[in-house]
Amino acid sequence: MSNMENLDLQLSEHERQSRVNERAVSSIKSRQRRREARGYAVMAGFLGYGEGALGEGKFGKISHAAKLFCIGFAFLVPSLLVWRVLL
Repeated sequence: MSNMENLDLQLSEHERQSRVNERAVSSIKSRQRRREARGYAVMAGFLGYGEGALGEGKFGKISHAAKLFCIGFAFLVPSLLVWRVLL
């Protein structure tokens, strides 16, 4: 093998390694962007739910009624259980 052929092989191997490295880095960055985007979507959903649940619209009224039902149920069930077990 001549010195020139050896140099060509080294350059082509270096180029191949550069491409592999570039693809790996872009894959990592892409995965990181998708992960961040999912986090932003979750936070936007939570904020939208919070604003809707506290608002004056239909969803806000349904949410308020559900809260009142849960509170009433929590107060009523112990009394019913005592009546059922003791009486």
